[in-house]
Amino acid sequence: MTSSSSKSNKSRKSSKAAKDTTPVHESASRPLSKTPPPFRNHIVDKRGLKQLVAWAYKNHGTAVTSSMADKLKDLGFRYATQAAVSISVNDLQVPEAKKALLGEAEEQITATEERYRLGEITEVERHTKVIDTWTETNERLVDAVKKNFNQNAPLNSVWMMANSGARGNMSQVRQLVGMRGLMANPQGEIIDLPIRTNFREGLTVTEYVISSYGARKGLVDTALRTADSGYLTRRLVDVAQDVIVREDDCGTTRHIVVEAEDGRFGNRLVGRLTASQVVSADGEVLAERDTEIDPPLSKRIEKAGVTAVSVRSPLTCEANRSVCRKCYGWALAHNELVDLGEAVGIIAAQSIGEPGTQLTMRTFHTGGVSTAETGVVRSVVAGTIEFSAKARVRPYRTPHGVNAQQAEVDFNLSIKPSGKGKTQKIEITNGSLLFVENGQTIDADVTVAQIAAGAVKKSVEKATKDVICDLAGQVRYEEAIQPREVTDRQGNITLKAQRLGRMWVLAGDVYNLPPNAQPVVQGDTEVTEGQVLAEASQRSEYGGDVRLRDSIGDSREVQIVTTAMTLKDFKLLEESTHSGEIWNLEAKDGTRYRLNTIPGSKIGSGEVVAELADDRFRTGTGGLVKFAPGLAIKKARSAKNGYEVNKGGTLLWIPQETHEINKDISLLMITDGQWIEAGTEVVKDIFSQTAGIVTVTQKNDILREIIVRSGDFHLSSDSKALERFEGDGQMVNPGEEIAKGLSIEEMKYVQTVETPEGKGLLLRPVEEYTIPNEAQLPELSHVKQANGPHLGIKATQRLAFKDNELIKSVEGVELLKTQLILETFDTTPQMTVDVEKAPDKRAKTISRLRLVILESILVRRDTMSDSSHGSTHTELQVEDGISVKAGDVIATTQILCKQAGVAQLPEATEADPVRRLLVERPEDTTTLSTSGKPVVAVGQRIVDGELLAEGEPSSCCGEVEAVDSNSVTLRLGRPYMVSPDSVLHVRDGDLVQRGDGLALLVFERQKTGDIVQGLPRIEELLEARRPRESAVLCKKPGTVEIKQGDDDESLTVTVIEADDAIGEYPILLGRNVMVSDGQQVTAGELLTDGPINPHELLECFFEDLRSRKPLMDAAQEAIANLQHRLVTEVQNVYKSQGVSIDDKHIEVIVRQMTSKVRVEDAGDTTLLPGELIELRQVEDTNQAMAITGGAPAEFTPVLLGITKASLNTDSFISAASFQETTRVLTEAAIEGKSDWLRGLKENVIIGRLIPAGTGFSGFEEELQKEAGPHPDILSEDPAGYRRMQNLRPDYTVEMPPAASSTAVLDDPSDADLEATRTRHNIDPSASNFAAFARPDADNELKEEQVVDAEAVEGLQEEGLLSDD
Repeated sequence: MTSSSSKSNKSRKSSKAAKDTTPVHESASRPLSKTPPPFRNHIVDKRGLKQLVAWAYKNHGTAVTSSMADKLKDLGFRYATQAAVSISVNDLQVPEAKKALLGEAEEQITATEERYRLGEITEVERHTKVIDTWTETNERLVDAVKKNFNQNAPLNSVWMMANSGARGNMSQVRQLVGMRGLMANPQGEIIDLPIRTNFREGLTVTEYVISSYGARKGLVDTALRTADSGYLTRRLVDVAQDVIVREDDCGTTRHIVVEAEDGRFGNRLVGRLTASQVVSADGEVLAERDTEIDPPLSKRIEKAGVTAVSVRSPLTCEANRSVCRKCYGWALAHNELVDLGEAVGIIAAQSIGEPGTQLTMRTFHTGGVSTAETGVVRSVVAGTIEFSAKARVRPYRTPHGVNAQQAEVDFNLSIKPSGKGKTQKIEITNGSLLFVENGQTIDADVTVAQIAAGAVKKSVEKATKDVICDLAGQVRYEEAIQPREVTDRQGNITLKAQRLGRMWVLAGDVYNLPPNAQPVVQGDTEVTEGQVLAEASQRSEYGGDVRLRDSIGDSREVQIVTTAMTLKDFKLLEESTHSGEIWNLEAKDGTRYRLNTIPGSKIGSGEVVAELADDRFRTGTGGLVKFAPGLAIKKARSAKNGYEVNKGGTLLWIPQETHEINKDISLLMITDGQWIEAGTEVVKDIFSQTAGIVTVTQKNDILREIIVRSGDFHLSSDSKALERFEGDGQMVNPGEEIAKGLSIEEMKYVQTVETPEGKGLLLRPVEEYTIPNEAQLPELSHVKQANGPHLGIKATQRLAFKDNELIKSVEGVELLKTQLILETFDTTPQMTVDVEKAPDKRAKTISRLRLVILESILVRRDTMSDSSHGSTHTELQVEDGISVKAGDVIATTQILCKQAGVAQLPEATEADPVRRLLVERPEDTTTLSTSGKPVVAVGQRIVDGELLAEGEPSSCCGEVEAVDSNSVTLRLGRPYMVSPDSVLHVRDGDLVQRGDGLALLVFERQKTGDIVQGLPRIEELLEARRPRESAVLCKKPGTVEIKQGDDDESLTVTVIEADDAIGEYPILLGRNVMVSDGQQVTAGELLTDGPINPHELLECFFEDLRSRKPLMDAAQEAIANLQHRLVTEVQNVYKSQGVSIDDKHIEVIVRQMTSKVRVEDAGDTTLLPGELIELRQVEDTNQAMAITGGAPAEFTPVLLGITKASLNTDSFISAASFQETTRVLTEAAIEGKSDWLRGLKENVIIGRLIPAGTGFSGFEEELQKEAGPHPDILSEDPAGYRRMQNLRPDYTVEMPPAASSTAVLDDPSDADLEATRTRHNIDPSASNFAAFARPDADNELKEEQVVDAEAVEGLQEEGLLSDD
């Protein structure tokens, strides 16, 4: 280091401390004092450095600060190099206290589990208590870690880094050396098993798995967050990009009020300008209007006890489409008034968007977030509790299941000491919890009360948790539960507990019975091992022949043939082809049907069994179909399966060969209309199959079709005949004359054709096909049961084509299909038909086709017993091949007893047969001997610790079954506490297995603040989304009355308004009312909890104000209220995550969102109803109307989300570059919009200077006159050009004449030049430095300049230029 800087670092650091004590009054550019300030010893951590740099910058400017920062860096590196912070595993020191802390937590949790086991607390209370215990332990452990490092190793590198803020924070150190803590499961609920180890000790396998849930969540979260945050920034930039500081002062008198929080303003006033005089409580004027508030002034205002200050804000700025300097205040980059031309919109957008990545996407519902107690008061002295006279309390059960009392009024509680000492007085507020009784004697350091913090009505939500049974047995309710039946709208009945109470499960072995089993033992009878408890039988539904199948898996199938149908006169033949097996049916006359299904498969009703395979109806080529009179078909919805023949007859077929081609016309090898022979090549590689006349169809020199029509061609000049057969042609019957001297022997189809030789008639052959009236049906034989299903077959004939249909094809087609279709009668949808191959009864070599419907019964094997089933024994009652009737028993299954005991049956009802039975085994009861006479009675239920006889507590829980003089027999059981309003899944006396759900506990939990936190919430606010299930808002101010609805569930809140009108607000189920009876409410206040719909809020404000104020004022005030709401909401989210953003950035964005109104009624103005327009424009229009006496426009303010606002901007170029480009441009074109290029994006896209920053120069007041043509072609005069190129061509500006513009940069006189040369010893002849040689017209534009050797040398010496 050089001597000059030796004093710098230490003295600068100490001067940081000096800034607190000595106010700095010097100007910003004062020289640094030569005398070093006194040495001050302070720890400089991250925060200290921040303050130091800020102080240096404020007092000494940029250059000094950057040099100081540089030296600080050197200092830091220098000492870091000497000290060398290293880190090793041994630096992770686990505090000694950890073991003890975990031990304490374990004890508390064991106690909680014990209370749960004894049924003193519910499952929910247990869960809450466990989580709170661990949260508290974790926090205490963090303190232990800090204490351990501070006392034992203050220079530990991990601790130094975390503590100074260099790297890492306490929550990370906690996981390294404390405990990792509680984790959330993938659903976002906290798992009540914490990770007790830390990364230094290493996690167990279970802990590792639990830990990985959170890790995965974190990874996904980060990835989504960056994408989301980037998109948010883009939308923000788009909505605010045209907000530029364009004027100095808009002159508005409107303002916003900044209120102190707890008497402090913090940084919220700094950088603002006052909107009116700030006067202290005792009348002293602290600041005039338009004073910049700097930190000292802010402190003075605070000290003077001012609670609210009116300041100017971007929200109230009246500058047109921009913000003025005074409303914006300081630019936060340099703490001076913002410069003209600053693009504050983009700065705002980036300031809000950038921290987006730091926000979590937290949307987990932590299973009742740690309700670690606040405001707990402990006793200081031992003594007696006394409540004051006006005390009123009611019993209350805390979320941890502790019975306490809740204060209903504010009162004082005092503890009168039993020995020496002062009386301890505690102020109890309404809603506080008391853990002591009046008159109770307590020790010192006992929790007395938990004071409620203010009358905050916290919003709560309903949550549920299941109670799972952990032993099998019988359910018994305690009287206290008082279950009631509740019928919901669908008519389902549920049982609900009305009071807090226990539900017992008394032990026993529970057997699940199969669906149709009947118990064979009576209730309360002794049973032995292996005895049959119940029997189930399996019966046939329809009866039929029995077939026993081989067993599959653990069951055996019995098939019963319900119905069968054999095709008697058709042989079933099998052919093997290269593509697989083909099955045919052959009739006696040799007709063959091809089978569509193969034996062994299943088919359903209406499916085709077989199709006639015969070539009688196959044509040679394509052609035209004509129906002769008499042939009729049924109408079909689709032609896919052809048309069913209704009545037989004759079908006429006129063959023609059609080649569909897609090739170039140059490949054609014949001419249109030419006669060709069969086998002629018509197109390259395509040959005709038949002889006849060719017709060629082409389009755009591409061949489409070539048609060959066979027949006899006769040239003819008979114009009558030619005319008659023109177009589609006609049928001609035998013997009829066609033209002069031309008649025929058989039926022909005649058409007029043109050929190269001339016109003539083509006589085309007609083929006749006879279609029978109906298809031949095979002979069937049936087997069927009474009342059972049966089968049939119908034959259908389907024509593939309808009358006059032209079939374009080269190959032949099948004209008629004959199909055999399966029909079923009286079947259920589940039944399928099996296709089988069966030998003929007489000739065994011949196979027949048989279709059967089988009833299949699965008979279970014998099973061994398990926890919920007894062992079973199954016997078959039928043999293979016998016939059974409907309802006959096929098999019986017996359920056998596993262990001797006493059988008990629940009550059976008609609707509810017995599905379970219970055997009370010897180990389910226990006999406890007592030395004295027992004090319990039969039927009483007791838990551990309750007295059996004097001085003898019970060691187990259960129900007393018998009492002798010196012993008590208990049936073991387990109590479960259920809370009021819980849904009970089981009734008194029901039998349950281990793992069954007993009840669903319904409880309220505080709505956790982070349900919608972070980015999604910011997005919801800025996009002005309408939330689902939003809160009910009060529309007009008044007094609340709460009414119960007809059924006990529904509520109605009515508000009696000022003019005695009554507003009714029905409250939906599950909503919490946030107001109380008789409370005064204002417009826009929440009546229920839930997210606020900002659009509805604006409407409430506006409607309320509209009735009392002029339209314009009402709109402005309503918008101001909403703006304030939005700014605070956005700020709350960022603050909750520890991010600080200046209000003015959010205000700039919110201003863009609330700048428009919707015209409702245009009055006499030229506005259109329904159009969105700036509030300022309507205001000006209405003022003009007021002057002319026309009717003003009516409007309502609207709130636009940032995307909507971006797309609604004046500039269509900007909107199109953002989203929905085609739509925006189309609309702009249709509406003939013009873009004034006011924002940044438009100008960048067009490729001009942006109207901000340096491109703002020349932007004077006259630029506001947005009028006249655009001087896009700039003046030719180069001197004038210098200023004009920075101008915005969308404003007409009177340009000063070029002559005066030379004054901008006047050329120096000869004397000046001479003086400068002598001062720098420059020889005018040798030097060609541009500054010292007057340019002449020739060299004015010459770019190349000779290097001045001397100058270069000088620069090299100073090290400013490299040697090359």
